[in-house]
Amino acid sequence: MKPTWRKLDLGHKTAAENMTLDEVVLTACSQGLIPNTLRFLQFRPHCALVGFFQEVDKEIHVDYCRQHQIDINRRITGGGAIYFDETTLGWEIIALKNDPLFHGPVEELYSYLCQGVIKGLGYLGVKARFRPRNDIEVDGRKISGTGGTELEHAFLFQGTVLVDFNVDTMLNALNIPVKKLVGKEVSSIRERVVCLRELLGYVPAGEAVKDAIAKGFAEVLGVKFEESGLTEQEEKMLSERLPYFASRDWIDRVHKKESQRKSVSAIYKGEGGLIRTSLVVDVPGNRIKSALITGDFFAYPGRIIMDLEAALKDCRAEAAVIRDVVRQCFSGGNAQIPGLTADDFSLAVMEAVTAAREAKD
Repeated sequence: MKPTWRKLDLGHKTAAENMTLDEVVLTACSQGLIPNTLRFLQFRPHCALVGFFQEVDKEIHVDYCRQHQIDINRRITGGGAIYFDETTLGWEIIALKNDPLFHGPVEELYSYLCQGVIKGLGYLGVKARFRPRNDIEVDGRKISGTGGTELEHAFLFQGTVLVDFNVDTMLNALNIPVKKLVGKEVSSIRERVVCLRELLGYVPAGEAVKDAIAKGFAEVLGVKFEESGLTEQEEKMLSERLPYFASRDWIDRVHKKESQRKSVSAIYKGEGGLIRTSLVVDVPGNRIKSALITGDFFAYPGRIIMDLEAALKDCRAEAAVIRDVVRQCFSGGNAQIPGLTADDFSLAVMEAVTAAREAKD
């Protein structure tokens, strides 16, 4: 008999509501209060979302978003800033980590779960494929980006399907770093993304897209879905946590901690994404006084970045010492940052140290 999962579809919600629901459903799954769940999400009004480790002012054109009634919020997952219009479909798998379906490193999990969406797109007549590290593409053009996070006994893996997408609005809303585009062998962002309207010649009904994706996941995972709403426990958690996810404390939780002191920043581009390192460095004393590490990467567990920032405080600003501190922080086998290594983070920190020394000179 096939295992039964819940299918959860609450329709269009605000950015704050959807971000709260991510935490609520993940928490409920981790506590064994709900079955494994396939969740669909949509946004109204349209919104710009930064990744968990990113700064809003660095990644989003805040004034433009305010002028055009675009909500701004923060995801509980890592990765880069994204724009959701009201047609874009979000999908999520929330499941227990010890489920026998899921094993192996994060990169393999990404590829495996993306097969559900790829199969679903196939039912719509779209031939898609997985592109490492975390995209789904059609003839080299991105139609879905993915990422995830975990909480104790459960994980959340999420992605998008572009249905009828306005690239111009995305470009105006997001601060797309030029450095991120190096080596992509394309002439513009418009050539890198594609939506179902362009592929099919019409805008498919939202329910048809959801049905296809659910069918794809059911086949790949070998499960069946039963649609239902939130449980009483989830409704209670949603009511309690929504004010926080709508607050500036959440939305602006990553910011320059040393804004009143002289600091330097450097951007390092690795295979798995951008690392933006902001340091306050005592150049005469040759020590790092504080560190803030942000970027569009995914980190498991998420606290590894905060632990690294703490470990770098008062560290000697020397390459060998920084390398040892970073490697020690990443040791133990629990830290996973797809596409990036401990040495990538060491190099990112050293680039900022070098910038501090050059600024001093």
